[in-house]
Parts: sequence; C-alpha cells; structure tokens
Amino acid sequence: AGNPAPCEASDLDCKCPPGHGCSGNPCQFCRKLPQCPAGQELSRTGTLNFRFECKPCENGTYSSSRDSWCHNWTDCESRGSVTLREGNSTHDSVC
Repeated sequence: AGNPAPCEASDLDCKCPPGHGCSGNPCQFCRKLPQCPAGQELSRTGTLNFRFECKPCENGTYSSSRDSWCHNWTDCESRGSVTLREGNSTHDSVC
C-alpha cells in the first residue's frame, strides 16, 4: 500500500488527497490506497494504525468495475421476475 506520507494539513485532522486514506487515528499520515479489481472492494484493517487492502465481495454481492464497492445482487423474485442468471462477484443477477 506504499509508505505513509506526512499530512500537509496544519491540524491533526488530515485531509487526504484522492486515492489516499488516513493511516491512523488521529489522522496524521495519508497512505496510498490499493486499486481493487472488479469482484473486490477496499477494506481497512487495524484500530490505531490502519492498513488498506482489497477483499473479495461476499457471496450475494458484486462489484463490476475497478475501485468500486460491492453491491447486493438484484433480487429478481422480489420484483416479480424470474432469475435468468445468478450474479457472481463481478456481475449482478439478470432478471
């Protein structure tokens, strides 16, 4: 995820630039975020010193593009439709 860079803000409430996230609490450093492929989403680990990593979408969810969050598959039956193709980690269900 890269080495942390000192926060440029004068206070301890670090405002990280796009593509970066706070690496601690309080936020004194910004760390470059990994680019997650389709089928995965960004996850923060740690309580005081944070790390960022990509994690696979959970069953029943998908992300169809890079650097996007996992979303629930469409529930075709609740819409009165039939599921033609069940979703997977990179595609939504097709009704």
